Amino acid sequence: MKLKKIRSVLFVDTRATATKSAQDIVKAIWAWDEKTVPQWIADLADFDVLDVAETTKRAELRSAAAAWDGTLTSIKQITLDVVRLGRTRFRKQPAKLKHFEVLKTNARSRQDVYDQGRELEKAWLQTDAAWEPLDDVTTAVLGSTLAAAMALADTHVTKKAQWRTAAADLYNKARELDEDNVAWYTAATTRFPAGTTQGDMIRSTVPTTYNPPSPVGQSVLSHLMVQNNSIHFDCDAPHATKFTYLYKAPDSPVFVVVTALTKDRSLTMENLGPGVHRFKAFGRNSGGEGPESEVLEVTLAQAQAA
Repeated sequence: MKLKKIRSVLFVDTRATATKSAQDIVKAIWAWDEKTVPQWIADLADFDVLDVAETTKRAELRSAAAAWDGTLTSIKQITLDVVRLGRTRFRKQPAKLKHFEVLKTNARSRQDVYDQGRELEKAWLQTDAAWEPLDDVTTAVLGSTLAAAMALADTHVTKKAQWRTAAADLYNKARELDEDNVAWYTAATTRFPAGTTQGDMIRSTVPTTYNPPSPVGQSVLSHLMVQNNSIHFDCDAPHATKFTYLYKAPDSPVFVVVTALTKDRSLTMENLGPGVHRFKAFGRNSGGEGPESEVLEVTLAQAQAA
């Protein structure tokens, strides 16, 4: 989704904050009849809520896509390996070989990868369901991987729909704020010409052009501390002002957002169960987001989580 005539959603928020502050300064002399300072405050609070929601849903969509793609990668590799080995194994058994000869392994799309995996499953079951061409590569493994891919595809569809709704809500609010920003600035600079104290203050403090800050660098998770059933770590990223933390529980196929757009440069999670807990994070400033951190994996034993 893109906003026409709005160079940066985050810039709109920055400009609205400056507008609210400038209007508060001159309110004793001049009150804009379209929006009061409390109304600006309420609008900015609404924007922040929508910003967090959009960031959360987009991060979870990205995580769902990664999990789905990871499963499809496994399916593609199994298909390549088993088809190649099957053509060798059944080369002297024409009735069985024909099932493998027609299989394709050149999938490029997600759907093609899944379909070719299903076709392999059918051929494999028809020829020799008990055949195990590689360690831990069985018809049961392929079947469960195909089922997981289908479930993750459904999750991806759901997350995408949720993100689209959150993005539309945020962008509509940004468009509304942008229109109010422009209208207020036009009225205020007309009321207070250049050279007046108020006019110079408005022109110097309310930005009208977007000058993006330095790009945010990749987040780094450090200073890990594990005690009993609690995990704590720090996070930093060059030029970041806010952070979003994601967590993947031991039995979860995808990461979920723990907290979005917080100024906290650390995260503590308590009352965690045994298993492998995974974390990652990314930073943001008014210019946009930086790359996600490497995944931090922490294994809690039964005794630690007791």
